[in-house]
Amino acid sequence: MTIDLTGKLGGVIELLLESHSRINEAKPERYWYPLSMATYGVEEIIEALDSMCRFRTTMWEKTRKFEGLFAEYQGAKEAVMVNSGSSADLLLSFLLTSAPSHYSGPGDEILIPAVTWPTQIWSPMMAGLKVRLVDVDPETLNISLEDLERKITPRTKCLFPVHLLGNPCGMDRILEIAKAKNLIVIEDCCEALGSEWNGTKVGNFGLGASFSFFFAHHMTTMEGGMITTNSEEAAETLRILRAHGWLRNVVDPSRYAIDGPDIDPRYAFVNWGFNVRPTDLQAGFGLQQIVKLPQFNRRREVLADRFFAFIDNSRFLSRPKVSDLARPAWMALPVLVAEDSPFKRNELTRYLENEGVETRPIVTGNIARQPVAKLFKEFCDCPLPGADAVHERGFYIGLSPIISDAAMDRLLECFESFLKRF
Repeated sequence: MTIDLTGKLGGVIELLLESHSRINEAKPERYWYPLSMATYGVEEIIEALDSMCRFRTTMWEKTRKFEGLFAEYQGAKEAVMVNSGSSADLLLSFLLTSAPSHYSGPGDEILIPAVTWPTQIWSPMMAGLKVRLVDVDPETLNISLEDLERKITPRTKCLFPVHLLGNPCGMDRILEIAKAKNLIVIEDCCEALGSEWNGTKVGNFGLGASFSFFFAHHMTTMEGGMITTNSEEAAETLRILRAHGWLRNVVDPSRYAIDGPDIDPRYAFVNWGFNVRPTDLQAGFGLQQIVKLPQFNRRREVLADRFFAFIDNSRFLSRPKVSDLARPAWMALPVLVAEDSPFKRNELTRYLENEGVETRPIVTGNIARQPVAKLFKEFCDCPLPGADAVHERGFYIGLSPIISDAAMDRLLECFESFLKRF
């Protein structure tokens, strides 16, 4: 970086930033408490401009540097950046079924919680695996360990838990189950960057893990994602899958035999693949954001503690239970309305929306109740009462690290104003 952030360019960018709202996508003005707010500033913009001025905008040196910093942050040996968290799930799924690994094959089963972001489900299906939905525990929002054990069959090859909204799953028990049944574990950490289980960051418990850097997540590269793994072979396969199936970006191309003098090593294709590469503009954002990530997560923790302390004192609302072994890094603030509550979830969310507080359902709710489930009969093969509870009674609100204490005060006053009616 050769541009002085204190110079005229930085000052101009600062003025431009101050003249616009940090609320994402020009939200209606009524949302004083939005789902997400921009966390980037002058440093990220200068980093992106630097790449453009150097004419190095596609995947280049900054991507490799960011991958190294991210692996170091995670405590993983390898990190492979892609263009989104969904693409990270996609490549992880194809890692399972593609040569040379062949951890599983077409028709093998993978167990995934019924409450998750849908691309965690579509990705294994696209890779030829059969998805079996596992119920969730509405008290934690995470995969039900009891139902997980029940759903394992001789065809099951992989467990794919998600640490929903930043609350770590019970990884000790999941690993015990996997070891006893000889199953592979991969983790979806797209909503849980920085969360820990028993002192270890989530994403370090299986073959690999996916992360997302979407606008509203713990750190952002606008769109962007990452896969981490402790297997060099897996990382090389992921790099090949990431870019067309060619050798161009692998660390050690000598391990791949190229037969025939007619094959140009610059255009040697050794597998099938996609084009889900990131840009150096995204990686440049990541270089600056990962430095800010610890302070972002500390601020999220302070705000979440205040909000959940209020919820804990509420008769009709609850927050997810957290294991004594877990340290969440909350991406958002999930709430469940009690089954015996005198009001419905939609009454509360309608009130909050009218008061300027943006809300969302807890991701898909029960995916088996979404319209898309009609296309996949296997989604409806068993009851999912925990997922139904989350579907009918759960919602979440935003948790931006730049939300002020005053805004949190006002948010709690909104909840109090609604609850005092009952």
